[in-house]
Amino acid sequence: MALSGRYKFPKITVIVFSLLHIAVGLLTYFIYFNESTEACAKQLLPFQLLAFVGQLILNYVNYRSENKIVILTTLFIASIVLFGVISAFFSLPTLCSIYPAP
Repeated sequence: MALSGRYKFPKITVIVFSLLHIAVGLLTYFIYFNESTEACAKQLLPFQLLAFVGQLILNYVNYRSENKIVILTTLFIASIVLFGVISAFFSLPTLCSIYPAP
């Protein structure tokens, strides 16, 4: 099933958000898995994976829908989830120093 010409930009944007989720997950793995933040990164990765699964569900709903309000709602939810993942990525060292993992 090919993308229809209708609402093509929001649908492509949500797919790009999925690619950004993958990039942030890989960066988290390669940057934060060192001796000082490894325990915190082990706690962050499952939540990033859960957010990615939610993103895939949003992609499916967005791809199958032709209703404008559904497409824009999934775009809004996907952007909020991606913002949460990115903010957790950047605040991980600070959170690890404040709340050390057991």
